[in-house]
Amino acid sequence: MELPYTNLEMAFILLAFVIFSLFTLASIYTTPDDSNEEEEHEIKGKEKKRKKSEKKKNCSEEEHRSEAVEL
Repeated sequence: MELPYTNLEMAFILLAFVIFSLFTLASIYTTPDDSNEEEEHEIKGKEKKRKKSEKKKNCSEEEHRSEAVEL
């Protein structure tokens, strides 16, 4: 009966499995950096505020244009 893989192929398969398992366990048991998450939330909050202020500016400009046309 022949073996399906040579010794070298089995070594690479086992090595790949061990490395994949280590990366999987590391991703499960490590905690994300909380300071990076807080910075991302602050940046997103600032972008939302900026978009709201831009919408207000656009509305006021349109109102001024309509008033100028009426005069």
